[in-house]
Amino acid sequence: MLLDFSTTFAWRCPFCGELELSEINIFYFSGSNRLEIKCSCDFTKLVVIKNNSKRYQLKYNCIICELEHRVFYTQSELWSNQVKKIKCAENGAELGYLGPYVEVKKLADLEEEYLELMMDKLEFEDYFSNPEVMLSVLNILHDIAENSGLTCQCGNEDIEIEMLPGKIKLTCHQCYGAININAETKDDLLFLKKLRKVKILEGVVSALERTN
Repeated sequence: MLLDFSTTFAWRCPFCGELELSEINIFYFSGSNRLEIKCSCDFTKLVVIKNNSKRYQLKYNCIICELEHRVFYTQSELWSNQVKKIKCAENGAELGYLGPYVEVKKLADLEEEYLELMMDKLEFEDYFSNPEVMLSVLNILHDIAENSGLTCQCGNEDIEIEMLPGKIKLTCHQCYGAININAETKDDLLFLKKLRKVKILEGVVSALERTN
């Protein structure tokens, strides 16, 4: 009987938003018990750790709750021919897939088709400079707002979000101060990812800019 010690991950990068397939096999752990799976943008999406000959640990930063999650698989589970759904440990949201290449690719293709359909409905492709970056920036801003980090200097927290082709404009409903946030490149994403708070200057229109 021929044993196939290989598996494929389908995972959307929490940094750049790209959904990529990463195929690994048991020989990747020759001489090392730790394997980092990187996106084409060089962001480390997943870390697989071989604890012993029959147990593997999967570590990943969740794009939903922004916490680090850990999932454990036995050797037979990791290399099995069954597709496994990787989820957020906090709310059960599906984040990716693990299993045979053909089956995982089918699921990834379906997810991409759904995303493209949603983009077409919203006319993302025609309107925004970089739709995937725009979606990722929106997710980050949503997370900042969820943690009460999106405010205005005047004390108001009722902020209007307007999506423009290459940026997002945040406007305070009370003093009409506003701030423009670039949402065009991966550098824009990297800059915003480091922030925990975004504050609008009272009655002033400004831009959120990177500093060296």
